[in-house]
Amino acid sequence: MRQKVIKNQYFDIKISNTKEIIENFKNFVAKHDCPELVIDLSSLNVIDATKVMILSSTYHFQKYPSGKLKCKVPSSGIRDVISAFIPKNLELV
Repeated sequence: MRQKVIKNQYFDIKISNTKEIIENFKNFVAKHDCPELVIDLSSLNVIDATKVMILSSTYHFQKYPSGKLKCKVPSSGIRDVISAFIPKNLELV
């Protein structure tokens, strides 16, 4: 995991199994104070990135309703896939 920079926390993905990514994300959010969090999903394919993005956004919102989750996505096509249901706490970078 990267160092804390300004107000943001970074959650690095080093595995490709989406179930493990979500479990690691839940543990990270539970252990750290991270109302603003950046996730780099660029190493995942579009389907896995979408799945991780939506599930992590939902979990993050439960703990930080006014927080912000910023996701670095693998392609601009992912915006088209999820544009209809982007949660208010999710920002695509």
